[in-house]
Amino acid sequence: MSTRSQSQSRQNYKTGVSLEPEVVNYLDELAARTGLNRSWLLNSIVAEHAKLARDRGLVPPLSRGAIIRI
Repeated sequence: MSTRSQSQSRQNYKTGVSLEPEVVNYLDELAARTGLNRSWLLNSIVAEHAKLARDRGLVPPLSRGAIIRI
């Protein structure tokens, strides 16, 4: 379940996800290096991934390996 909240310039959805320990470690390290929070980083990573997939005309991947190869 997700809930929507209004930010200054866009709508955000608050949701809960389960992350693997290595993903959390990576996000925490990246957050410490950049001064950005996990939510911003996740949104940016997923948005960039989606843009690359769209630009390359790729169909949604069916496996983790396919996602990584994009």
